[in-house]
Amino acid sequence: MDRREAAAAWLEKHFDASSARGVQSIVELDLAGAGGGPLTLHVDDGTLELSPAAAPNATARVRIDAGDFLDVLSGRANGELLHMQGRVRIEGDSSHVLRLQSLFRRRA
Repeated sequence: MDRREAAAAWLEKHFDASSARGVQSIVELDLAGAGGGPLTLHVDDGTLELSPAAAPNATARVRIDAGDFLDVLSGRANGELLHMQGRVRIEGDSSHVLRLQSLFRRRA
């Protein structure tokens, strides 16, 4: 399993549909480095659809190293600190990225 697949599996396992009711968002993750690639999260009123492709209609794009992203998901790294260090770049409406954090449980 490559890093993008591992990220997708984590996101699917930890998605909290009840927290996503009323949320509509398309966020493209550009996971850089080995085992990375694009991963688009489409949240629509309590549902999550993941696609291993870029999304030209994304409300926001996040550029991050695939390993760093897995570290953020597992709690080994802090996404806000990585952003301040310039290791995470957000394009578009950053409120969609911030909202995503509340849609995933740390523990399944």
